[in-house]
Amino acid sequence: MSSKQIYNQLCSIAEELQIKVIKGKGNFQSGSCLVKEESIIVINHNQPFEGRIKNLALSLLEFDLNKVQMNKKIKALLTNIKYEKELNE
Repeated sequence: MSSKQIYNQLCSIAEELQIKVIKGKGNFQSGSCLVKEESIIVINHNQPFEGRIKNLALSLLEFDLNKVQMNKKIKALLTNIKYEKELNE
């Protein structure tokens, strides 16, 4: 599975959870927030593609992913990123 396919699947998961993904360029960190009761994930396109995937995945982990169907590779990616995050805390 290519990086582009992984990124697109993560965006689809966000859409399924009714989370708006905003993609932009600038001097800011990627992350998630709540604006007027709307969940938003902001992705910085100045980051390398792998960084965008990681930040999108980290932001998605803040939401309930149990109600979303996803393939095994995406589930494994999310599990690995969650594990890395817990190790670094």
